[in-house]
Amino acid sequence: GISDGSDLTASVTREQLATMLYRYAGSPETSGTLKDFTDKDSVSSYAESAMKWAVSQGLIDGMGDGRLNPQGTATRAQVAAILTRFISIS
Repeated sequence: GISDGSDLTASVTREQLATMLYRYAGSPETSGTLKDFTDKDSVSSYAESAMKWAVSQGLIDGMGDGRLNPQGTATRAQVAAILTRFISIS
């Protein structure tokens, strides 16, 4: 409901944010990998390419404990950092 404007107060997950930015960037080819993250198997299938891209571009990094936390709610600080990084690569 966030991307279509029907639920502007909803939370967004890290993988949802990565997917929105990936699609905005034109769904570029990516050769990235998620193999370094212990929770790589919890990335939703629709978000796999987007997360690989986001990690390879340095937009999203791990949580410091070896996890990517793709389905975790993106905090305000994480969203700000990801958007700042995205602007710098655009």
